[in-house]
Amino acid sequence: MNLELKKYYLFIDESGAHGLVNLDPSFPVFLLCGMLLSESNYQLVKEKINSLKHKFWDDKEVILHSRDIRKCEKEFQVLFDLDLKKEFYKDINAIITNSNYRIISSAIQRKIY
Repeated sequence: MNLELKKYYLFIDESGAHGLVNLDPSFPVFLLCGMLLSESNYQLVKEKINSLKHKFWDDKEVILHSRDIRKCEKEFQVLFDLDLKKEFYKDINAIITNSNYRIISSAIQRKIY
């Protein structure tokens, strides 16, 4: 019997402070979220993301950091152009919608005393 093992990638990020001291009452949640992709799907997503980066910045080294995108900071100042911003969101949403991956997440509602 020939069993071929598949390789997977798991990308993990967090949102919110992880500590239990000095909690922010306006954001008492800690979230840990991961994106799981097979090796072949990872290569496809990577190619699509690099194409997106090349289209908007001519540089695949741009880091897609959500805060910078939302605030139009650093490389994302180009998104002050509302037509370009609309096109960017259309393209990135198409990548997210049409790619094959799994999301694994866990959230903790922290009590504030």
